[in-house]
Amino acid sequence: MSHGHERKEKNCLNCNARVFGRYCHVCGQENIEPKESAFGLITHFFNDITHFEGKFITSLRYILFRPGFLAKEYERGRRASYMNPVRMYVFTSAFFFIVFFSLFKVPDEDVAMSYNKLEERLKNSNANFNVNFVTGNITVDKVVVGNIKQMEKVNDRLIDSIANAAAKKDTASTAVADSTEESGSTLFNFGKRYTTVGQYDSVQQTLPAAERDGWLGTQLNRKVIYVNNKYSKSPGLAYARIFDVFLHKLPTILFISLPLFALILSLLYIRRRQYNYVNHAIFSIYYYIFCFLTLLIYFGTDKLSELTHWRIFSWLEIILFLSFYVYLYKAMRHYYLQGRAKTILKYMFLNFVFLFVIIFLFAGFFIFSALNI
Repeated sequence: MSHGHERKEKNCLNCNARVFGRYCHVCGQENIEPKESAFGLITHFFNDITHFEGKFITSLRYILFRPGFLAKEYERGRRASYMNPVRMYVFTSAFFFIVFFSLFKVPDEDVAMSYNKLEERLKNSNANFNVNFVTGNITVDKVVVGNIKQMEKVNDRLIDSIANAAAKKDTASTAVADSTEESGSTLFNFGKRYTTVGQYDSVQQTLPAAERDGWLGTQLNRKVIYVNNKYSKSPGLAYARIFDVFLHKLPTILFISLPLFALILSLLYIRRRQYNYVNHAIFSIYYYIFCFLTLLIYFGTDKLSELTHWRIFSWLEIILFLSFYVYLYKAMRHYYLQGRAKTILKYMFLNFVFLFVIIFLFAGFFIFSALNI
């Protein structure tokens, strides 16, 4: 309740319904004077913060230490005392990825060598070009030169400065000959290889309509030619760019995987008619929240392990890793209320099927990332 003065009028300013008491029974708005003092605004702010914090801490305690409890409470209709699961998922996932991208991001810093010297090193085919796919840190001849985004600019300058004589060959006959060449550095080596998009289009025009690539095949081949040409002198950079794009797709992958996880649960418990898809989705949301929270603890433990080199943190990391599987089993037991044998069988099937779902999603998004560098 706020400290504002209650209005004498008994009509709701929000929905115009008649108000009985301090709150509107239709929309829930408090029937107070619309003019608010600075003190009232500050008080309202702190009330909202403490209200949010109280529900969050209460929900957090149950999520971490009582698997399946909040999902069961939601099913029973006991929801006012806890934070809304969807809102909590949005908050924890946003916080998780803020921390995740902060930990695995190389800060923008001055490049260790000038762009001119770097270009000369990249032109040299003997240069030792290495990429750390986790941090994005790039080294040339064991010298740190910057991060992926900085290197992208260097690569663009390099490509512009190197004349590609093969790109001028634009006839169908030359295209067929060049498509089988093995010289030069390429990233994607499948099917026939073409030097330019023009060569590929020329070959397609010479083929009968039934033998030409479809729309999808055409787009894929053109993109492959573009990527091979752009990164022919710096394939390591291309792989780094792919992983960089893929890394930023992780929130989307997890968001898509959640309803699929719930779908598998709904199929496993299809005979338990008291549970509908929403019940399985709420269960899945709470499990994902637990995973986000556990991973945050894991990241903190990993950093402490790097700083102190204490073996105890390595053991804690193993325990945290195993907790994902133990927690899921406990949550299924407490929520679906089935015996150990049935729960173990369904638990194993769930993990087996979901593993293929994750592999499929990762493969699909990895290909998408490769075609969008």
